[in-house]
Amino acid sequence: MHAAVAARAVRPTQLARTRPELPATEEFTQPEIDATILLKRGRAKYKRGSQPPLGDMVRMVADLGGCTGKSSGGPPGPTVVARGLERVALVAEVLEMLERK
Repeated sequence: MHAAVAARAVRPTQLARTRPELPATEEFTQPEIDATILLKRGRAKYKRGSQPPLGDMVRMVADLGGCTGKSSGGPPGPTVVARGLERVALVAEVLEMLERK
């Protein structure tokens, strides 16, 4: 169980470093993308329904997880991505429930 949770954070983190141009939908559902954009509260350059590149998406999720963005820290790691994903998951679930109604 822990391995599956860890892989959920590690895989997009690594892909964002090696292939940042991939569409975010390769690793995230549209409700997760929309939830991330909503949680950024207008600080994202994307709107709901957008499909940002994976590199931008992982960066936004990492920001939600507490990534400071300092150049000395390097690219976001799986720890801050996992923290961000926890926040995104709840909002994405609510968005999915609202769309079903």
